[in-house]
Amino acid sequence: MERQSIILTFISFTGFDHMGEGGCCVQLIDGDGVFNVAGIEHFMNSVKLAECGLSYAVVSIMGPQSSGKSTLLNHLFGTNFREMDAFRGRQVFLSSALDLSAFIKSQTTKGIWLAKCANVEPFTLVMDLEGTDGRERGEVNI
Repeated sequence: MERQSIILTFISFTGFDHMGEGGCCVQLIDGDGVFNVAGIEHFMNSVKLAECGLSYAVVSIMGPQSSGKSTLLNHLFGTNFREMDAFRGRQVFLSSALDLSAFIKSQTTKGIWLAKCANVEPFTLVMDLEGTDGRERGEVNI
């Protein structure tokens, strides 16, 4: 449990996540619209993007929140974007071992995540975008 917590903290801090099978992903733009310069540089070096020159493809997906975008990309391209646990809903209540107060963590994609596809030629990058509607951000007018 402690190791998982440390890994999640590392991912949150750097916006970079190793996925195995030669793939990795990075949060390109966070939920507040901030570009992750350090994360993209690390990602580009890790996947050796410079070696492919101009011979690469980029695929992205957009659509409403919680419509299965991350799941579809994972199945089609062998990526490992975080998927929502449908049984737990869009938000999960977590409690800290140090502080017994509960806080809410969103399960939906925030910002833009970028991943390299494993075993896909030509070199292919996949972008997982935040949902186009703002149900969790309070942007929906009723």
